[in-house]
Amino acid sequence: MVYQFPDAEPIQELTVERFAGVDFANHPTKVDWSRSPDACNMIANETYFPVKRTGYRCRAQFDGAIYGLHRLDEDVLCHAGTHLWRLKQDGTTELLYSDMHEAPSTSFLMNGKLWMLDGKTYLVYDGSTARPVREVAFIPTTTIGSPPGGGGTSLEAVNLLTPWRINTFVGDGTSKVFQLDSTFIDLDDVVCEGYEVDHVDTASGKVTLKTAPPDAGGLANVRIRFAKTTEHIDINACRIYGLYGGKNDTRVFVSGNPEAPNCDWQSGLYDPTYFPDTGYTKIGSDASDIIGYVRQYDTQIVLKSDGQDAKQYLRTFQLDANDKPTYPLKQGAEAAGAISPYAIDVLDGTPYYLSAQGVMGIYGTYVTEYRTIAGVSQRINPRLLQEPLDQAVACVWDGKYYLAVGGHCYVADSRQMENNIPEWYYWDNIPALCFLADADTSGNLWFGTADGRVCTFCHVDDVDAYSDDGAPIAARWVTPLSPLGAWEKGKTILACQAALMPYGYSGAELWYRTEKLHAWVKTVVFSQFSFAHMDFSRFSFRSTAASYPADVRRRIRRAYQFQLIVKNEQEGEPFGLLGMTIRYIVRRDVRRI
Repeated sequence: MVYQFPDAEPIQELTVERFAGVDFANHPTKVDWSRSPDACNMIANETYFPVKRTGYRCRAQFDGAIYGLHRLDEDVLCHAGTHLWRLKQDGTTELLYSDMHEAPSTSFLMNGKLWMLDGKTYLVYDGSTARPVREVAFIPTTTIGSPPGGGGTSLEAVNLLTPWRINTFVGDGTSKVFQLDSTFIDLDDVVCEGYEVDHVDTASGKVTLKTAPPDAGGLANVRIRFAKTTEHIDINACRIYGLYGGKNDTRVFVSGNPEAPNCDWQSGLYDPTYFPDTGYTKIGSDASDIIGYVRQYDTQIVLKSDGQDAKQYLRTFQLDANDKPTYPLKQGAEAAGAISPYAIDVLDGTPYYLSAQGVMGIYGTYVTEYRTIAGVSQRINPRLLQEPLDQAVACVWDGKYYLAVGGHCYVADSRQMENNIPEWYYWDNIPALCFLADADTSGNLWFGTADGRVCTFCHVDDVDAYSDDGAPIAARWVTPLSPLGAWEKGKTILACQAALMPYGYSGAELWYRTEKLHAWVKTVVFSQFSFAHMDFSRFSFRSTAASYPADVRRRIRRAYQFQLIVKNEQEGEPFGLLGMTIRYIVRRDVRRI
């Protein structure tokens, strides 16, 4: 019997120097080496290397869940439970309103004021007080130039926010009785400017003055204000909005009223206190709800939920024959319907929204007839689609789309695009119910929690930047579970090296995983020589900014698949990777001749 022994197996080396995001869609053995099948709490830094995300700290504590965070100039308004608070720059708070809806709230800016919708009361904040908009609502002049007996010319539509309206009349010098344009008016005070009201017949809508106004020669000289309550859709019950007016955001469109989920209402020109009763639009069938709005170029996209009709409609602006603005609608591209009103935003010019099939991007050109909708979250969908998607919230900040749901956060980085699909990162321990970007002069990302905390993410140079409100951040980068190019052959792992970011105070744990093993193999800690991070237990004279090599010499024999895990779970420590190297031998069989 003769045995033929092969030559010594060559040492092979695999080096990872380019990194991207996570990939939860492919099997761990099929993931590209630049991505991770199980990374957590990592993000790309300015040079696209994976680093531990910064943590957050609590800025304020309230009783009740934080349903909304809003901003006007330097004021941050916190919707906590049934209260609306002003959070001042010095950390003190001031109660502004105490009858909020215990549900998510949204807001927009117009005319130097903040306008808020919570599904119960439409509010306005002017920088000092918050009050229901109905208290300051525009009172329309519904009829002008009417003779005392009635008639005149219709001018403005009734405002859905208030029962009050105005009629103007032309006095004839003898008439004391004036017929309003409405019957069965309210028994509230009827006011006639400059004249005393003697009697009001609410059923007929007639107002009798004590003295007859003079003959004004055909000009209106009598102005009567009255109220008439009618049954109509309540604007206060709306929850979502979209600003649009063609090329400018001149009007606000509101929707989300549960009694008319497929309808929206438009405001007056630059006037959020005026919603004419003629300014409503029924969009598609009532089989699907309006979920939200997004502005793209010179059109407004109305997003609807999944149902029998189209999932998006395109609203445009044009003037009619009388030079009055109109907002025609046309059905948009067929695609997945939206699922959360609070997960819609625009990342680097592309509108994103959340559907039951994942995050969708709306792509188009200035030619509004050509638009496409495509999924952008394929690599994270296996985890994302297990979340309660209707509870998701999102915002765009610092070039990234942050999608929080179920205590997790999925982050899309617009700087890293491949075929219009961004790289994604996955974070845990992010209990966000709402977001607010750039709410202060430091440009922080804020969020509110169910337990009443208002938190801000830290910048990298902040004190305690790498802890979550005092808790450590468990960050890890995991390589693919790779057969190292030879499925049928065993491998001997000779050594691994992780090139760690040269932070002043850092470290890492290295773990091996094979089809039979999952074990810790080494812990490294290091410090640059710095009096700011003096710890004699890990004292070092290192003062250069070169990467720190974390070497592991432990051998693993007969491994058919191999995975390297590098992690840092220490409170207050930054952590990042510049590269990884795996040295191994592919075993050859001894042949019998």
